[in-house]
Amino acid sequence: MKFRDQLKSVNVLIVSFIVAGILIGLLVVAQFQSSVAANSFLVDELKAQQSLLGSFDADRENWKTNITNLRQQIEDNRKKLALTVENSNLDILDKLKSRLGLNRTTGEGIQISLAEGDTGKGDSDANLIHASDLRDLVNLIRTAKVDGISINGLRLLNSSTINSLGSTIMVNKVKLSAPFQINVVGDTALIVSRLNDQQSYPDLYKRIKNKSVNFQVQKASQLVLPAYDGDYLLKYAQ
Repeated sequence: MKFRDQLKSVNVLIVSFIVAGILIGLLVVAQFQSSVAANSFLVDELKAQQSLLGSFDADRENWKTNITNLRQQIEDNRKKLALTVENSNLDILDKLKSRLGLNRTTGEGIQISLAEGDTGKGDSDANLIHASDLRDLVNLIRTAKVDGISINGLRLLNSSTINSLGSTIMVNKVKLSAPFQINVVGDTALIVSRLNDQQSYPDLYKRIKNKSVNFQVQKASQLVLPAYDGDYLLKYAQ
């Protein structure tokens, strides 16, 4: 009887070990599965973050390229604008210089020849070309649309002087003598219309009509007026 009881106790103990082993095995398996699942989630999250970082890097490179291109476009446009402004300023400067007579002026115009008549006949003074005759013609021409005027190759400015010193005529303080050639670049039709106005220079026109002086007007398809090379009168200079 006692032996049976001992055998029964041994069986119970074995069963207890077996059950405990099974429970321990189940716990280990559950823990392992939980660890694997957690590790898989971390790996997926890490891959997603790496992919996102890669996308950010690509976007950043694209933005850097776009910014570089935009900066280059801005610089190119700035240079074009500066060149346009510079050219515009140069055009304005050239026009101003032409008006001041600092540049050569070319274009369609009128050539006026004024020569003395035969001093051996009649009133010798009537056959002479006077400074007042040149002034009257120049002032009349300036009422038309002109780009430039020259007398015997001397460019005239608005401040140019035409005076007489005895029998000598001074233009821009340079001595000139007859015959005189006045070249004018401008509106040829309007200039000729002004010259045909007999009342604008009655004394000279009377001598022209009497052939005391020789006066000829002809159109020119291309005239070249030299640049002014005389002195400049500066007012209010500081």
